[in-house]
Amino acid sequence: MTKKKLFGIAGVIIICVVAILIFISGSRTAKADDAYEMLERIERALGDEYKKQSMTELVATFRYGDEEGNTINYYILKTTYYEADPAEVIGLNTSAVSLIVVPESAVSCREMKIQDWDAALYETETLSYLCWTYSPEVSYILEYNPEAVSDEEIIMMAESAKVME
Repeated sequence: MTKKKLFGIAGVIIICVVAILIFISGSRTAKADDAYEMLERIERALGDEYKKQSMTELVATFRYGDEEGNTINYYILKTTYYEADPAEVIGLNTSAVSLIVVPESAVSCREMKIQDWDAALYETETLSYLCWTYSPEVSYILEYNPEAVSDEEIIMMAESAKVME
């Protein structure tokens, strides 16, 4: 092959790769925009009879791991209240927690306190979830494999949490 052909083939490959990357990045942004647009359409279709009550979103996920591949996921959830009254949330905010955990699917549930906050330890067949609510707006979840990490260690981890002021 001549140098012209090699440069031509390399140029075509580079252009194709760049085009694919632009398409992928554009579709990711479009998906997020599409989700918000879909939410707005649904709200318009509901009319004035229904009003947005609250919205819970996952604001952070921290993943901790050891050398053996065991992981602990630490989720922080934030609830924004629109028409709903945050004062109605007493104890563990199960509505927020259900974004990550399905309490009804738990094999067992042990209620407790993490510092002064209401908490529950949900155990499923494979994972356990220690959930606690700091305020109606903020809830936390530690997800872990109970065969790799003891409940006591997870509770100590949760007890060490401090509120940033």
